[in-house]
Amino acid sequence: MKIVFVLFALLLCPAMVHADRKSQQNIKPIVVEGEAVLSEDSTPAQARALAFNNARRSAIEQASGVIVHGSSVVYNFQLISDLVASATRGVIVKEEILQDEIRKEGKQIVYYVKLKAHVKALEGREKSPLKLVNTNVVRYGSPSSSTTIVFQENDEIQVHAKTSIDSYIHVFSITHDGMVSKLYPNEYFKGERISAGSEFVFPDERQRSMGLKLRVRTPKNISRAVETILFVATKEKNDFLSNKNSDEVTITDLMQELSEHDASLWVEKAVGYEIRK
Repeated sequence: MKIVFVLFALLLCPAMVHADRKSQQNIKPIVVEGEAVLSEDSTPAQARALAFNNARRSAIEQASGVIVHGSSVVYNFQLISDLVASATRGVIVKEEILQDEIRKEGKQIVYYVKLKAHVKALEGREKSPLKLVNTNVVRYGSPSSSTTIVFQENDEIQVHAKTSIDSYIHVFSITHDGMVSKLYPNEYFKGERISAGSEFVFPDERQRSMGLKLRVRTPKNISRAVETILFVATKEKNDFLSNKNSDEVTITDLMQELSEHDASLWVEKAVGYEIRK
């Protein structure tokens, strides 16, 4: 799936900081494995994504000593939100693929991966007063969504959020295989400081009147997919992923950039949803 920016009149409108030596000492290299059964209701791409995210989750659990439970899981192949939720304990800043294959185990066909993950532990997050609340992804014109969010192909959506203190909100779209697109801020709309308790809406009515709309679409040759909107709130103004090729950004790239900032200065929350043709 890709969230598509629909732009009309809007088109007429006009370094990464490297971690210091101390931060490097907090990075643990861990070799982990992940598997996912390739069933009738899942594609190889979905099984591969699940296997990778199972391995990533295992790496963070081993590094932090904390079990990472599911978050916003809509299908058993959707664990992006698990990976994002685990950022409260640690993030994978680099990974090396050691094995990546489909194999047969008894009567089952499974996708198997083996990774060497470099995990950075995060400290000081529990003490931060910065919180994201009332995060939501809704069909445009709908006041709210249910626990399980389902959209149809080409539906227009809006995202909503509030924060506990004055902050900047960033919005990212994450596909089922962990690829990331930055939705907001962008080249047309720069990030503005949001007051505590104020509702952030993207796109808002002003942005929509200028031609900006978000529409959901399933990936090619897939009739349904589960994706994630990732909200990140920061106390300071930042420009994440500014030096990345937009077609090659992964969840690991984003988590790496976030990990280079003081953990008390940012907070994240993920909302998963399904798209059907």
